[in-house]
Amino acid sequence: MKNCFKTLMALAALIAATAVCAQEETPADPQKETVIVDPFTYSSGASQVARDNVRSAVMTGFSNVGRFHVVDALTDSRLSKLYENREVEDVVNADNWKSESEAAYKELGAKKLLKGQVELHYEHKKLNDEGKWVYYTDINFTLQVFDITTGTMAGSESYKYSELSLSSYADSFNDAMKKIAKDMTQFCNKHFKMQSYILEMGEADKKGVIKDLWISGGTEMGIANGTIFKVLAEKKVGPKVTRVAIGEVIAKEVLEGMTRCEIKDKKEGEVIKEKFNNQEKLYIELDRKRGDGLKGFGRAFGF
Repeated sequence: MKNCFKTLMALAALIAATAVCAQEETPADPQKETVIVDPFTYSSGASQVARDNVRSAVMTGFSNVGRFHVVDALTDSRLSKLYENREVEDVVNADNWKSESEAAYKELGAKKLLKGQVELHYEHKKLNDEGKWVYYTDINFTLQVFDITTGTMAGSESYKYSELSLSSYADSFNDAMKKIAKDMTQFCNKHFKMQSYILEMGEADKKGVIKDLWISGGTEMGIANGTIFKVLAEKKVGPKVTRVAIGEVIAKEVLEGMTRCEIKDKKEGEVIKEKFNNQEKLYIELDRKRGDGLKGFGRAFGF
């Protein structure tokens, strides 16, 4: 009876251990990322109006992407206190990022901070060939992505806009703001990589070819038809493990929590299927969206 009890206990422990291992190996579903937007600065060649409007356009662009919790450091109750009687440049620096600033950011669940500086805001006009005035607005600014966990800059991009209007400076300025908001999609796709995993492969056709697959994440993550993803596999190089691209897929049917993606290339599909069936670790990483300023790969399926 004692041996039977020991056997049952050992079996229960084995089942529990197996369940824990399985749970640990289950990939995490993609989650919205919290991004804190710091107050922007501006140089002598710009204006406060331009600074505030550029910052607003940037935050609008981030919100439109649909996969972020955007926190405005100027309106958040705790973060706004960091700026009392202090210069913007001093809020996050080498001396304090490990203390009060980092604590406030982590409380919000943020890993990255967005900083910006507007270097130029210039308005000018000239006569066109028809003898009519054309109103130009030039805007130059730089964005920096700050890694809160390490206290280092994780990425940077500079932007230059020169928009024109036949009616007024206000119209050319507003057009520039609209383009800034739109261009944030490409910026986010480059500096804030959304990662996911394959839920299952699609059904094979009569020739055994699989043309699509399902990934975790859908409308709640801002995924839309035409969003392009890379499929990555782990590769060991000496003592280190890296990730290499083995294919591309494009979103074709977006639901809540999941998305059906078409596989770009037949050969890539075979590689993905083989590695998926062998239970190798595969990762899905957002590459870009149609309309983010980059061309899609078209329909070069070759099936």
